[in-house]
Amino acid sequence: MNRKNTIIAVLCILLIASTSISYHVYQQQQQVIDIQENIIEKLIHAGNADNEEKQTPANVNMNVPVSVPVTESESDSCANIVAVRSDTHLGVIGKVHVELKEGKGNVLVNTNPFVESTTQYSVREAVKVAEDYTNINITNRDIIVYFDINGTLIGGPSAGAAITAATIAAIENKEVRQDAAITGTIEEGGRIGQVGGVFEKAVAAEENSMELFLVPRGQKKLIYYEQEIGEREIFGFTFTRVYYIPKEVDLGEYMKEKMEVEEVSTIDEVVAYMVT
Repeated sequence: MNRKNTIIAVLCILLIASTSISYHVYQQQQQVIDIQENIIEKLIHAGNADNEEKQTPANVNMNVPVSVPVTESESDSCANIVAVRSDTHLGVIGKVHVELKEGKGNVLVNTNPFVESTTQYSVREAVKVAEDYTNINITNRDIIVYFDINGTLIGGPSAGAAITAATIAAIENKEVRQDAAITGTIEEGGRIGQVGGVFEKAVAAEENSMELFLVPRGQKKLIYYEQEIGEREIFGFTFTRVYYIPKEVDLGEYMKEKMEVEEVSTIDEVVAYMVT
């Protein structure tokens, strides 16, 4: 009897330990896989969020405190941008608008919705890259950048490539394709840097009828985690353990016949795809 009780006690301890370990692993990895497991279901059930009433924006000058000139634009352009909402973890699509007006070389950024400093610095880099790319001196013009997206906060540098494309189009008096979207940072020399949330952004682009989605080089293939449940029986007790196995998804194959997905590494490639 004592031996039987000892075996039962040991098995109970093993069961508790296994359950505790499995729960700990689950807690650590659940946040990573939640978005990827539920993204399609959320997109099906989540309606389009109510559009916020557009307000007259206040602008901040990133050089000196001057207000936006009240003059007609010499030229303007806009490009699609994609982001991931922090509250729903769903991708959303919006636009970045760039206007050129007679001025003194100021770069002004709309702060409604609120724009984080990382995005403002991304705007500065975008303007610099656009000026270098076009080889046109714009010190006699002001550049005004504002965002139109369903959200209260614009943060991070992932719209840098789109801002640069729109700025180049405005400077050269051209247009950006409105059936295309891009995610990627803009870096010195016109390089396109990698970003997060590419899968969620791709889904948002496809759901909004984009025909082309550009991603940074190396991000067409993504890693996600798939849940697997294993069971093992020991001395009549069934032990269940949850595993999370890394899987690779090719966005090009995933979006096949829905939307073209291409990788880009420089602003030259972006312009070739998007600016007409």
